[in-house]
Amino acid sequence: MKKLNAQGLKILKSIHFILVMLWTVGVIAMAVLFLMSSHSGDELYTKYKAIRFIDDVLVVPSATLTILVGIVYGVWTNWGFFKYRWITVKWILGIAIVIVGTFILSPMLDSNLAITNVGRDLALADAKVEEQGAYLFILGCCSSLALVFLVIISVFKPWKKAQTRKK
Repeated sequence: MKKLNAQGLKILKSIHFILVMLWTVGVIAMAVLFLMSSHSGDELYTKYKAIRFIDDVLVVPSATLTILVGIVYGVWTNWGFFKYRWITVKWILGIAIVIVGTFILSPMLDSNLAITNVGRDLALADAKVEEQGAYLFILGCCSSLALVFLVIISVFKPWKKAQTRKK
């Protein structure tokens, strides 16, 4: 299969950097919003609504496009998908972050958003909202740290080629 030329690689790399930056900043912004205390049900609802907005407008599109750009990297460049251990780690961790976000965090966020929308001030003392909010914060922080780790290994490219490992 034909590979991208130098100009194509620079464009692809730029797009990848921008998308990863948007994804990372979005996840960090969502985690930071959890640190804001809410003194009324309206404030709590607004906080969850803002988090949902950031997720829908920034995180989901940038994460999805980052995965697609990764596929382009794997197919149309010499980097491949599993040629280097650090790339394999990026694939595993990146997809794990997307899976956790999609199937664990997003439903919890929707649940808290629905409860705070209906209950408003009652939601301030709702044990489910409090528990899910704690999980959202902790897993959000873990996702943020994982994304920063992915950026770091992308810069330093640690570990040798996967095919040169010796037993």
